[in-house]
Amino acid sequence: MSNPITESRSLFEQLYKYAPIGIAVASHVNGRWLQLNPAFCEMLGFSEDELIDSPIEHMIHEVDQEMERFRSNFGDMTNGVSQMYETEIRLKRKDGSLLWSNIRACIVRDEENNHPLYLLVQAVDITRQKEAEQHLIEQRKQLEESTRISRILTESSLDLIAIHHADQERTFKYVSPASLGMLGYKPEEIVGQSGLFCIHPNDIPIVEAYVAGQMQGLAPDRINYRLLHKDGSVVWADTITHYIYDEQGNLQEMIAVTRDITASKKQEQSLQEYQSLFDCNPLGVASLDLEGNLLKANVGQEHLTGHSKEELLSQSFDHLIDPVDLAKTRYHFEESVKGKAQSYEIGLIHQDGRRIETRVINVPIILEDRVVGVYGITSDITESKKYVEEIENLSYERALILNAMSEGVIGLDQNGKLIFANPAAAEMMGFCPTEMNGVHFEHIILQMQNEAIPYPVNESPIVKAVREGRSLPRSESVFWRQDGSSFLAEFQLKPIMDQGNTRGGVLVFRDMTSVNDIIRAKELAEQADRAKSEFLAIMSHELRTPLNGIMGMANLLKETELDEEQSGFAEIIIDSGESLLHILNEILDFSKIEAGKMDLSRDAVDIQEMLASVVELFALKAAEKNIELYCEMSDQIPERVRGDVTRIRQILINLVGNAVKFTEKGSIQIRVSVNAPEDGDPNKLQLSFVVKDTGIGIAMDKQHQLFQSFSQLDPAINRKYGGTGLGLAISKKLVELMDGAIGVHSEIGKGAEFHFTLLLEKWQDESDDGMEASDHTWVEADQSLLAANIRILIAEDQPVNSHLMEELLRKLGGVCDIVENGEAAVRALERESYDIVFMDIKMPIMDGIEATCKIRQSHPEIPVIAAITAFAGESDRDACLECGMQDFISKPFSSSEITRVLRTWVPYIRAHRLMLDT
Repeated sequence: MSNPITESRSLFEQLYKYAPIGIAVASHVNGRWLQLNPAFCEMLGFSEDELIDSPIEHMIHEVDQEMERFRSNFGDMTNGVSQMYETEIRLKRKDGSLLWSNIRACIVRDEENNHPLYLLVQAVDITRQKEAEQHLIEQRKQLEESTRISRILTESSLDLIAIHHADQERTFKYVSPASLGMLGYKPEEIVGQSGLFCIHPNDIPIVEAYVAGQMQGLAPDRINYRLLHKDGSVVWADTITHYIYDEQGNLQEMIAVTRDITASKKQEQSLQEYQSLFDCNPLGVASLDLEGNLLKANVGQEHLTGHSKEELLSQSFDHLIDPVDLAKTRYHFEESVKGKAQSYEIGLIHQDGRRIETRVINVPIILEDRVVGVYGITSDITESKKYVEEIENLSYERALILNAMSEGVIGLDQNGKLIFANPAAAEMMGFCPTEMNGVHFEHIILQMQNEAIPYPVNESPIVKAVREGRSLPRSESVFWRQDGSSFLAEFQLKPIMDQGNTRGGVLVFRDMTSVNDIIRAKELAEQADRAKSEFLAIMSHELRTPLNGIMGMANLLKETELDEEQSGFAEIIIDSGESLLHILNEILDFSKIEAGKMDLSRDAVDIQEMLASVVELFALKAAEKNIELYCEMSDQIPERVRGDVTRIRQILINLVGNAVKFTEKGSIQIRVSVNAPEDGDPNKLQLSFVVKDTGIGIAMDKQHQLFQSFSQLDPAINRKYGGTGLGLAISKKLVELMDGAIGVHSEIGKGAEFHFTLLLEKWQDESDDGMEASDHTWVEADQSLLAANIRILIAEDQPVNSHLMEELLRKLGGVCDIVENGEAAVRALERESYDIVFMDIKMPIMDGIEATCKIRQSHPEIPVIAAITAFAGESDRDACLECGMQDFISKPFSSSEITRVLRTWVPYIRAHRLMLDT
């Protein structure tokens, strides 16, 4: 029988002989090998002869033999159901090793009748591929396992693990679930947020600097900083950061592992606090073992005992204790070793040998329920014990003081029961203190509510405050005695404290019935004083107003063409007006001093210049009487001092004026010297002034009247020389205001010597030339054009005064409008624009102060407002300036005063116009 394979060999001999893959032919009937090519044989390590006629399944690895599936697939190919069968199986080599092979099998059929001829098998060695696949599978499994383990570690780790993008914000890319427990945020709440999310605002610069430093290799591996929990609490964090770079060195990701170290931080802080409590405690603090040997001692212990730390730690505490207290100390120490805290007082022996009174607190050191040592805290109570002894010694003196007090003093315990009462309290309340000890306060003194209804038991304000340990401020209440009588009491309550604990209260009270009478009398006196001040103010205004018209018109009259007789009449009017003004000023000055409202300025005073002005003032009158008037001044007096030049000059004018008045021949001498102040203050000096004349003199029995108000020594003298009798009284009070004294030495016919001292301050700033202030006031060359083109309004209710001022301003080139009250002035400024307003203070309907306030609401700068006032005190000036006035003149006003105001403000007005024009 011929072999069909042999007959067709020529067809595929070249194909399978040199093919790189295994090709074999097997019987489709019995499954035995019929022919195998060299590549197949080489793959298996057998020769062709060894394999021919052997079953196919003999070379298949037993684990991969699935005969049922193979037979089913072979049957499908034989029956034409499928064309090919392909599988991957392991084949057994001759040496027993296995190789993976890709097997493809198909039935070769007869082309004529389609009958199966044989089974064609192709085999490709895929061992390396399989090994690579297996390696990949194992790697994948390892990766999956690693991922699983990492996920478990990440999800179960208490540390917060985060991955950040490498963008500028370091945005969160991944956050582990630990964020919820650590910060209160779910991971999805943090992912996408800036890397600075949750960082405490104060620590953001630290973190940014750390990141920048780490990327440059300059920062440590970890950083401690604060985070903010979702509930607002602070979480201390310790973070380690790793940076992931690509092959080009570009940052790809940042991995940060953060641990919550809040507890350890608190523990560290507690340790630091404990260490501070130990090291910085001013008390002596030491730790001892159970035998009493000192293990540690702070600086306070060194200072307390005088021993160095080395001396303290070299032995037990016995050598520090006064022998008389050693047994007591050992007892308390043994009690501490048993776990009981102790507090006691003993004496220590200082290194210099003296005894120190101390309070010792022993606290057992307990670790794991076992006493391992003792803390000793020692405080020096030497001074406090001395104080207690002194207090005890003062108890008798205290009793004397309480007994001598006019106020009632009652001591109450915390339940409101009487502890003690002084005699004044017993007398006011009508009880015997010894009988009332332990009696409740409400059984002694009764307080009523506003409706005269008694308070409920234990609910009166005093009893409640004592019970609650509160103070009651000074207040008034009606106290009712047990006999039904009552009185108005002023009382105050203070708690009694003992080592921080309330022990009761002390009530101090007094009968205000007589005191209120005194207060009412005082109020009436103050009311009368106010009425007097108001009367003087009104009288000053009413007198100055007509006086202003008289003197002003007399001055205007004098400037007209008059003959000699008429000029003399005008001069008499002016002199009379000045005399009247002088008297009025003296009365007002005296009233101010008497009311305590005289304020002294503290300006630079040139004594030499002031003396020269006084001498110049009286030089003409002295010359008329042929009296020599001269001045002597010590070279030791500094160029200037600090004081009130006006008031010093006023004193001298009074004294020199009297000397000129009462001296008919001879001389008047003014002397000034300087002395150191009695208190030795280097910043002050005492000036002594003497005014000596050769006048009529003063009788010894009359000299005591000299400095009394409204006092005249002799009616005949008063008729001859005149005067109010206030000059010397005012001078005396002014001298006393300047911490000085004034006196006189005189005999009839031998003249008088008045002397006074003033305590003044030295002028400290010698570089500040307060005496020669530059006059920057603009001066118009032609006086008649001073007020030219200046729009002026006069608000004055007295026609004489308004006419006088209009005439004075007309001579200075001014054109004026006149209104009679403040309301009219406000309306006038609503209609017209004015540069300057002369505003009288006292006017009907609306006064000058109120009118100025209204004007300043719409005209803040211009017009300039100058007050016309009968008062020229500091308070009057302050009131004028406060409401918006810029200057003032006092009645009776003169041409020179009006000229001064214009020279001061016209340049300002013209500059303001120029500024508006430009």
